[in-house]
Amino acid sequence: MATFLSSTPAIPQTEPTPAPQRATLAYMVGMPIASTGLWMAVLAPAIVVLAIKVSEITTPETRAGALSLVAGVGAIIALLANPLFGRLSDRTTSRFGMRKPWIVGGSLVGLGALFILGTATGVPGVMIGWILAQLGFNAALSALVATLPDQAAADQRGRISGLVGMTLPVGLVAATFFAQLFDSAFLMAVVPGIVGVAMAIGFAFTFKDRVLETKPAPLDLKEIIGSFYFNPRKLPGLGWAWLTKFMVYIGYCAARLYLPYFFTDHLQVPEADVPNLVFRATLISAVGTVVTSGFGGWISDRIGRRKALVIASAVIIMAGLIVIATSTGTNQVLVGQAIVGLGLGCFGAVDVALIADLLPAGQGENAKTFGVFNIAQALPQSLVPALAFPVIALGGYPALFLGGAVVGLVGAALVTRIKGVK
Repeated sequence: MATFLSSTPAIPQTEPTPAPQRATLAYMVGMPIASTGLWMAVLAPAIVVLAIKVSEITTPETRAGALSLVAGVGAIIALLANPLFGRLSDRTTSRFGMRKPWIVGGSLVGLGALFILGTATGVPGVMIGWILAQLGFNAALSALVATLPDQAAADQRGRISGLVGMTLPVGLVAATFFAQLFDSAFLMAVVPGIVGVAMAIGFAFTFKDRVLETKPAPLDLKEIIGSFYFNPRKLPGLGWAWLTKFMVYIGYCAARLYLPYFFTDHLQVPEADVPNLVFRATLISAVGTVVTSGFGGWISDRIGRRKALVIASAVIIMAGLIVIATSTGTNQVLVGQAIVGLGLGCFGAVDVALIADLLPAGQGENAKTFGVFNIAQALPQSLVPALAFPVIALGGYPALFLGGAVVGLVGAALVTRIKGVK
């Protein structure tokens, strides 16, 4: 992702509309490219730049706490901004369309925020830049994903969604690749941002956007609040699945955010070498994620078992975290990242299939439900920074990674409480 990461946008449900024409080849190619660009723009600061920028303007004793604060607040903003801007784009009556103003405007706001972040001389400036970046890029991402039901016929959406699902790891690799080319945090943030925003805005002018002809009724506060939850008593299987995803991502985020400091503070790697190491670790992990995400759901369809594969993939992720936590050198960290990537790709694919199996037949809130599950992926990115600082102070980064692995394993075990699905 969405991470410190933006949450992965859910495909929203809109009011009934005439079936769209079949998507053009330009749309089918351009939409994933635009998604890759936006992820690249927002993930470069999330994965590399925030840690380096905070390190430049703080002391070794205060930087972990400062990073936790900035990343935690940014993740909360991402958590709230994505569904909010998605709802607003559904109600936009611009003559340019419902989605284009948000794709273009959000991208430009996000890019401007990266300039603020890159030139900041104190933690408050970094915080302001990161909040604005999350607001802008989440507005663009939510509107971009909403073009799918607008533009593509039902029998095309699966293929396009599969391509879009790969754009986060690809964008992640691209972000770290660009970041490791430069020595300054400013260029690490701005260059991927310029390239990514150009990709998104270029796509915005290649399709005919849907124009909302009728002005919608005033927005209902209850309706907005209802976008963020479902009743686990009425849907206990979904409740347990939500907890499983939430706890697995707590474990994953524990290692992901603090990897640059693990290199410098624990393994004593020179700071100049960290961007390249983070790029290599990200590339290795992303390759594993792309490979297993393509097969995980297919295998679970073939064998007819979701829960076993969810458990197995979560265990693989946590095994990778343990390998990283016990590392005595950078090569062992890279091995751990490869293991994490293999588990994460399979978990993501099978987890979505499991949730789809648990959705009640005939109810009209499937997109909302998937949006609530996006919160399970995004919320740990806010909670982990808040919890990490005291854990790091007591036991260092290995304790944080091992603690995250324990939480993730407990979450994997909870999937056994789900009834009615194998």
